[in-house]
Amino acid sequence: MNTVAPVDRKVMREVNQNTLLNLVRMHAPISRTQLVTLSGLSVGTVVGITTELMGQQLVIERGVAASSLGRKAGLLQIDPHGRYVLGVALMEADEIVVVLLNLLGEIIYSCSKHVSELALSAIMQAVEETLSKNGIEREKVLGLGCGLPGFVDMQTGYSIKNGIHNWHHLAIHEPLERALHLPVFIDNVVNCLAHYEHLYGKRQSYQHLLVVTLGRGVGLAMVIRGQVYRGARGSGAEFGHTLCIPGGRRCECGNYGCLEAYLSDHGLLTSYHELRQQYPGDPSLPAGLSLTEIHERAVQGHPALRQLFREAGQLLGRGLANLINLLNPEYILLTGAYVAPDHLLFASLQDTINEHTFSELAQQVQIVIEPETGDRWAQGAGSLVLHHFFKAPLQSGV
Repeated sequence: MNTVAPVDRKVMREVNQNTLLNLVRMHAPISRTQLVTLSGLSVGTVVGITTELMGQQLVIERGVAASSLGRKAGLLQIDPHGRYVLGVALMEADEIVVVLLNLLGEIIYSCSKHVSELALSAIMQAVEETLSKNGIEREKVLGLGCGLPGFVDMQTGYSIKNGIHNWHHLAIHEPLERALHLPVFIDNVVNCLAHYEHLYGKRQSYQHLLVVTLGRGVGLAMVIRGQVYRGARGSGAEFGHTLCIPGGRRCECGNYGCLEAYLSDHGLLTSYHELRQQYPGDPSLPAGLSLTEIHERAVQGHPALRQLFREAGQLLGRGLANLINLLNPEYILLTGAYVAPDHLLFASLQDTINEHTFSELAQQVQIVIEPETGDRWAQGAGSLVLHHFFKAPLQSGV
């Protein structure tokens, strides 16, 4: 005879607490009566758990709901200063960006440091300085999130392949956690951005979204059914190394014709160099221009430069169309240091996507184009800690 295992009351209490905490996070300001309706829990359970959450300084009561009858209901919201998290993003070879976030994922302190050599000791020092300057007790810090470029193994806590900083199979999690006496979470920096978008972005209700980054490389993070998709070994979103031109330009990865070889900063500069070779001696195409200067000349009307960005945008559009056809996302965020809605790279993007997507899939996805900053990268890293904090106790994976 089959028997049903008894429910662990402690685990059930943790699950209910997590449910209510996330409902407050997503729907604040919210009354206890509304929490009963949304959660399906009893009045007694909601009152008891919300009282505990207030005692833990995770939830506060602020304001009352409008009512013409009886006692007005208090409104609950996350206590922004009940706990804090730290986020660290490694930008270029010598730059560290550190942020201190509250429980709402808001930046309350930020600093950028340039160091002679980017080592773990520099991260430790930057974190200690941040805590000291802000007078934050370590007991109120939930942890440190580190956003790293390249292939990161979250299970072992290693940076497997980080070409920018020349970190290969380097232990990150254990030495940082041991030195800082804080929980440490690491991930690819683009995945960190996806965590932030899912937790605190403008479209939190979306369960299927993509974050595409353009800059030194071409990055992708995929949220599928509310979870960041990682593949079998944690590296399941190498959009920049998908083939776009068979037998094309050599990529830094060693293959030929990768999307990154044409759309990264280096790829666009290479396209400009190739253009100059087509028009030797043309004074309107001088050597040594930055990517920003090249774009400025294109905006001013240079036909060959406008065509350069048009062709790059078409490559991006075809790549995004492939992602839309495969994954059917609700929302795509395009971001990066030089990314802006009026950049010529995106002028024909939507038309190209429409041309290459199946049926009406292109009309069902919202595409947002916005610039990125160092603070936002670090904010994404900090949201990795918040993701773990707000994750349900029984939820598997990360």
